[in-house]
Amino acid sequence: MERFSINRQPAKPEEDAARQFSRQFYRSWREGLALPLLIGVLIFGIFALVPAVRASDSFLVDSIFITVYLLTALVTVIKFSYSVRMTVLVLGIYVVGLGELITHGILGDGLFFFLALAVFATMMLSPRAGIAAVVLNIVTFVVFGWLIQTGRIILLNPFASPAKIEDWISASAAMTMFGTVFILGFQRLESEFTEAQKQIDATLNTLKEERNTLEQKVQERTAQLKKINEIGHAVTAILDPEELFPQAAQLIETNFQCYYTAFYALEGGGKWAELKYASGDAGKVLKDNKHRMGADGKSTVAKAIQTRMGQVAPDAAQIRLDNPLLPYTRSQLALPLVVGDSLLGVLDMHSTKENLFQSQDVDAYQNMANNIAVVMENTRLFQEARQSLSEMRSAQRQYLKDAWQSLTSELDLDYEIGDSEAVFVNEVRMPLALRDQIIGQIQMAHSAEWTNEQKNLIEAIAAQATLALENARLVEESQTIATQERLTNEIIAKIWASPNMDSILQTAVRELGRSLEATEVEIEVSMEGENDE
Repeated sequence: MERFSINRQPAKPEEDAARQFSRQFYRSWREGLALPLLIGVLIFGIFALVPAVRASDSFLVDSIFITVYLLTALVTVIKFSYSVRMTVLVLGIYVVGLGELITHGILGDGLFFFLALAVFATMMLSPRAGIAAVVLNIVTFVVFGWLIQTGRIILLNPFASPAKIEDWISASAAMTMFGTVFILGFQRLESEFTEAQKQIDATLNTLKEERNTLEQKVQERTAQLKKINEIGHAVTAILDPEELFPQAAQLIETNFQCYYTAFYALEGGGKWAELKYASGDAGKVLKDNKHRMGADGKSTVAKAIQTRMGQVAPDAAQIRLDNPLLPYTRSQLALPLVVGDSLLGVLDMHSTKENLFQSQDVDAYQNMANNIAVVMENTRLFQEARQSLSEMRSAQRQYLKDAWQSLTSELDLDYEIGDSEAVFVNEVRMPLALRDQIIGQIQMAHSAEWTNEQKNLIEAIAAQATLALENARLVEESQTIATQERLTNEIIAKIWASPNMDSILQTAVRELGRSLEATEVEIEVSMEGENDE
């Protein structure tokens, strides 16, 4: 005889966990329902017990009812285990049903209690307990039906309606039908509950994964923004353009997994981007070859110039073909260096990691590029200001030099006291320096060694004397200019006051000769020289 076996597929761990959770949840629900159910049975049971005992003439039935009630009260008041409480409950229902059966027969109220036995056994214990209850009911119907129908047991209620064998069969069939339907329905309900719980668990797991993913993205974005802020803070203090690009490139490569970083500057009126700095050996080769790109091209750098927006390279393989010096590029990001409405150049970033640069991250990287662009503009302005300041200082030194050379050529400004012919071992010379221009010096000699306090005193006096000399020169110069302007205005006023041309010529000659102390002054109005030409 052949045997047929059904190989069940092993349940997945997720399904086992969901089923176990559902069973645990249902068990907790049943245990929470046990005590209220027992209390309800006691409350409503007392209203059914008292009339039943008073109406019954059988001591056996009364004893059964009272015993069941007391046992139920006992397991309700005393904290027994759940299984003990439910076993007492279902056995009590069975005993009550059995008492009704021997009192009124199968046509009495006993069938209700036997159905309740199957229901409570299934619901409060398990479907297997419900099946056992149905089988027990059928066996009870068969045994007691045979005993009652054969007269071996006489019903306690003499007025009970006599039952036929068909009534017992009908009751057994009804018990089997209703018990089976309830058990199958309860199993189906439990299965649906398990499935619903699995779906809930799956939804919760999905939400949990999405939350974890979102939290991870937030952490990554926070770390990215922190790195960008650190780079912006680090380059802000740089004022030398020769230091800006190397340090910025090093920071970018360290923080964003880049192996090649380049900075381009717009040249030729914005027609091309000229490489100003690039990292690594490839960058050195490109810079030595004076590498540049057309602003109207199709490269990622050119697109960043054209759109003034960050561009992620769509095809890294094409980059490697276009530039064999960059064979490891798997991701590229080009960011315009913009300050206000001015486009200064492009920051070009290359990485060996696939899909490192995402379109949703371009704005964050653009903030870093904007900070670098601001620093580029600041370094340019700083260099221009420093150059202007240097030119101003040079012009000022030349002005001071010319002014004091002119003054010292006219005046003898050397003064000394003491014995110049004596020989002194210790001398000190302190320059008279005015805005980095030396206009003279103080020379002092002494037989003893000069102390630091004395030298500091000489230095302080030299500085103040230099300022005083310059102020005196400026005062004299301004007075001279004022005198010349006043004299010029007086001569001009007298010339304009002359009534005719002869008077004008005479006034001009006379005033010039008197003012400049000239021995001879001649003025001539003639057109002969021009006609000869």
